[in-house]
Amino acid sequence: MNVVSRDSVPLSDHEICLVKGLIKHRKQLGINQQRLIAYFSFPQRTVHHNVISAIAREEVCASVADYPPSDLPNCRFFLDAWTGDWQEHNRAAEVAGAPNSSLDEFEFGYRFHPVGQGLFCSGHFNRAGQDPFRWVYDCGTEAGSRRSTRARHVRAEMRALQNDQATSHLDLVTLSHFDEDHLSGMLDLLKKFSVGTLLLPYLTPWERLIVAISEQTAVESDLFTFLTAPTEFLLARADMRIERILLVPPSAGREAAAPPISPDEPTRETEPEALPKLLIKDHKPEGENDIDGLGADDGLADPRVRFLHPGGYILVSQAWEFVPYNDCRLEALATNSFKNKARPLAHKLTHAENEEHRQTALKKLTKLYDATFKSRTAKNITPRRRNEISLFLYAGPIGRVELVNVKVTIPRHEMVSHIGQVPDGWLGTDRFGQILTGDGFLHTKKKVADFMVFYSVGDRISRGAIFQVMHHGSDANWRDDIASLFKPVASLYCSDPLGKWGHPGAKVRNDFADYHPVQVDGVHGWQVNGTCRFL
Repeated sequence: MNVVSRDSVPLSDHEICLVKGLIKHRKQLGINQQRLIAYFSFPQRTVHHNVISAIAREEVCASVADYPPSDLPNCRFFLDAWTGDWQEHNRAAEVAGAPNSSLDEFEFGYRFHPVGQGLFCSGHFNRAGQDPFRWVYDCGTEAGSRRSTRARHVRAEMRALQNDQATSHLDLVTLSHFDEDHLSGMLDLLKKFSVGTLLLPYLTPWERLIVAISEQTAVESDLFTFLTAPTEFLLARADMRIERILLVPPSAGREAAAPPISPDEPTRETEPEALPKLLIKDHKPEGENDIDGLGADDGLADPRVRFLHPGGYILVSQAWEFVPYNDCRLEALATNSFKNKARPLAHKLTHAENEEHRQTALKKLTKLYDATFKSRTAKNITPRRRNEISLFLYAGPIGRVELVNVKVTIPRHEMVSHIGQVPDGWLGTDRFGQILTGDGFLHTKKKVADFMVFYSVGDRISRGAIFQVMHHGSDANWRDDIASLFKPVASLYCSDPLGKWGHPGAKVRNDFADYHPVQVDGVHGWQVNGTCRFL
């Protein structure tokens, strides 16, 4: 039998794609050509060996565009489903041999922990054949008048996370901004978990000094020591429990983030174990000038400290990406004239021999910074400045995907969880990524425009439909109709509605009212577990 054209091949288009895939993956599947022929031969149709040979030699149906080989998961699905029945064969071939289809399913989950006026979000992603990838974004709560009680509350949630995941390792931890409560929470987390990658916004020595002053930081505190040299401090405190510190350079006002890599190239069809677990484009950091601000961070010389490429991302198992956005703008406010005045005071602050001299230097610096950086209506710099240096984070899948099933639960602090409501119309969409905003600001046209441009590539704004509303839902961090730009599937307020701040604000609540608002407070959390697949 001569096989010279498509008409001489007694197979459907789906079967041809499947045959090409089985040939391509025959070593992994442990099949030879004789077995392959048997899968496609029936009493009502015989497939000769020269048909399979012609397809294998690309003498017929060679076009990858018209007849793309089925991927490995689809081939396995077909072999598992094959029983020798003609009708079942056709059904399995139609599913597994459909061009550009994939049955590569994976699981994911998010948990917003109930910590009151704060934020503690954890998550996981689990692709078949690999261990789950686990992450945490922030783990702090406002101190207030009940600091010790709130701190115990957060530590209890850390223990719950440790028990739930049955491991003491986190693959990625993000600290969105630098204040005493977030740093304290991070240090508590490092006592319980080892960390693969610690993601931090990069602040220059001048910006770190601004944060120290706006926080009214005591010069003998952990926070002041941290701000003096963040990476050196964390590496020393973690006692070899951090594998990598990844610093994110300023993103605001720059071009869009790098586009997502295609899930089909270059290793999409390899065994899951062969997929690169982690792909990060980074580089060695440059040193800092010791005469600037709070001085140089000597930890930057450690090989475990790296800088993320501008607009870069962290890619996990060629299926899930983390794209950080560092909204940092304070450095531009410091003129050369101001820096020349501040340098000798900053040097006295960091090198003074006694506490009295350090306090005097700090007071003089505070007065100088107030005159330079404060807003026109403020008497001095407020802690709002620290939130203007905030690391946003997008987390979500790449490629063509759909949500197959999902379950929502309401975890309750040290109580039994109960079933939650699944947002309407969620199944079958690709809108299950996260946008985590921390305490950041999206309150001006400029800030919103820069943010939208940065995340415009790869449809990340639409996909990031689990939206953590900025700074507990504060009206001050929000802009009119911002909800309509994101159209989230669920809008998360992580706050204490009965606390002194009364977050979320009325304007924010009204704006997000039609986008499945969820209140996460000191008792009730919000948890999602879902399954999705590549198309």
